[in-house]
Amino acid sequence: MKHILLINTFFLSLSLFSQSFTIQDNNMSLSGQPSDADFSQNTYLLAQADDSLSWNIVVDSMPSAWEFSNCFPNCYVVGVTNGELVISNGQSYYLNCHIFPNNIAGEGIITMEITNNAGTTELVTWHGIAGSVGIINDFFNKKEDIKRIFNLNGQIVKEFSPNQIYIVQLKDNRVIKTFVNN
Repeated sequence: MKHILLINTFFLSLSLFSQSFTIQDNNMSLSGQPSDADFSQNTYLLAQADDSLSWNIVVDSMPSAWEFSNCFPNCYVVGVTNGELVISNGQSYYLNCHIFPNNIAGEGIITMEITNNAGTTELVTWHGIAGSVGIINDFFNKKEDIKRIFNLNGQIVKEFSPNQIYIVQLKDNRVIKTFVNN
């Protein structure tokens, strides 16, 4: 029994050493008007060890006219979707997403994957809405227009739950994918 406890403790300590960073907030909402030049939301990466990180945008489900850029910690131009960062133990690093709606109302999601040398991965997601009322608010106000709501497992659900992605079939048979933030 003592050997099993010792072995489990050893493997637990190894997994703790592989986590060289944490993210202050992994899910953020940002909003503005379609006419805004841009709007943004930031968080921080907190270094728990010296390490080299790579980052990559793995989800970009925004309206096609929208653009985005990230700051991590330096700000990149629109179109840069990956990079590297060397972190130092005890430091915090600015992590930001700017959305440029280009006069188009809508909503979308951007997800960044951050990976260290040991293979530990964290996802950071920004959910952006351009307009005074997001698409999901229209659904809540016009429930009679909804034919079916599907979760990502393909199951029909009766209502929306926070922090989930849904496929919504409208009565006119249009299909819309949306993320419910709150």
